[in-house]
Amino acid sequence: MTKFTSTDSEVLPLFVDLDGTLIKTDLMFESVCVLLKRNPFNLVTMAIWLCKGKAYLKARLAERVDLSFSGWPFNEEFLDFLNDEKRTGRQLVLISAANERALKKFAEPLQLFDTCLGSDEQINLKAAAKRQRIEVFTRGKPFSYAGNSRADVPVWEAAAEVIRVNCSSSLARDLCDTQPSRDFDLPGSKVRYLWQAMRPHQWVKNGLLFIPLTLAHQISDAHRLLHTFIGFICFCLVASSVYLSNDLMDLESDRLHSTKKTRPLAAGTLPIQIGMVAAIVLLLAAFALAHLQTREFVVILLGYWMLAVLYSVLLKRLFLLDLVTLASLYSLRIEAGAQAAQVNASIWLLGFTMTLFFGLAALKRVVELSKSTHAEALPGRAYTRSDLTALTAQGIFACACSVLIFIFYIYAVETRALYGSPERLWPIAGLLGGILFRAWWLARKGALNEDPVLLAVSDRPSQVATALMFVVLWFAI
Repeated sequence: MTKFTSTDSEVLPLFVDLDGTLIKTDLMFESVCVLLKRNPFNLVTMAIWLCKGKAYLKARLAERVDLSFSGWPFNEEFLDFLNDEKRTGRQLVLISAANERALKKFAEPLQLFDTCLGSDEQINLKAAAKRQRIEVFTRGKPFSYAGNSRADVPVWEAAAEVIRVNCSSSLARDLCDTQPSRDFDLPGSKVRYLWQAMRPHQWVKNGLLFIPLTLAHQISDAHRLLHTFIGFICFCLVASSVYLSNDLMDLESDRLHSTKKTRPLAAGTLPIQIGMVAAIVLLLAAFALAHLQTREFVVILLGYWMLAVLYSVLLKRLFLLDLVTLASLYSLRIEAGAQAAQVNASIWLLGFTMTLFFGLAALKRVVELSKSTHAEALPGRAYTRSDLTALTAQGIFACACSVLIFIFYIYAVETRALYGSPERLWPIAGLLGGILFRAWWLARKGALNEDPVLLAVSDRPSQVATALMFVVLWFAI
């Protein structure tokens, strides 16, 4: 942070922008997410409002949406500075392009600002309009202004003191510091935060698409392998699009969660508008690439996306149905892999997948409940601590059923056609049971990450067991 040398700045009124400056998020886009979560068709309504102007849109959003500001991400260094200035008696004015009604509701619990100035139905208080409003308010006297974007440049040009908060390095270089200035809360790389929000580590789950090809002993077929790989890329793109959409819908509950509050969208390190655009672009790219596949694959991919979106909007808040949905999403990956490679997916494989991932989904809820600091229901979920015993029993039973189904598969007719010695597959049942037992044991100790599906690639004993399973599979052929 650069030092400000003027001795007169302390007596200047300080005008503070809200979106991106005081807070890391944006009031309007937060309201848009809430309205879309209530009903996706509200997008049409908002488009009509926008045709009447951005100020009109913000006014209607302020009427329809009652935002909860709990856990919202502030630029902490700058907030500490404002608190220090408040204690010295400096006049602080919150001025924003956000609607004034929503602005006052946000500012009230802070007890930090003397006045709030925001947009009304006719005027969007941004750029030159904001500068004019400040000049009228101060009657042409000197003032300080804190902002974060290029829209703030007209105000900075008229300010006696420039305060840049969460301001990109490119904008900082472009600004000519003819006035004294300060910098607070320098931002990180948006590309890095977007990559993090896409959760590429979760793409390993889409490796399920290769299982039908592997079990059909066609992994050496280059044509089938290529189409399976294309299908894998399609599912990775769709999954990242859904993750972004899910995070946008869950901003409020994620900010109340012990670990999810650090996700880029919830933490405000990735702007909501970038998350929205990225979700759309990734989805379009996935279906554009899917046209290289069969029609059946495209239908499954579409069904997967629709079910995943429905899960984000509704199903994840329904008791047990959320677990069935998660298991179904994994089973759809198996069927998609079969369609991409043009091989058959065994009914045993689909049954095994449904029971296994139902059990792991229950395990995930058990871990979330165990780590939750909330006495009542999990934020955004239908479970309370009183459900721990039932969830544990159902999860362990489902995991045990998956091992049992695999044992039945060993003696199935189609298995004998694929393996010279199917009895050699028996060790896999033991290794799988060991991995699942370890997962539940770690959960009991409170040492399990909240995504147990990734245990096989993140936990060393589970990695060894998984590798041994592939060795056994090879010897059984």
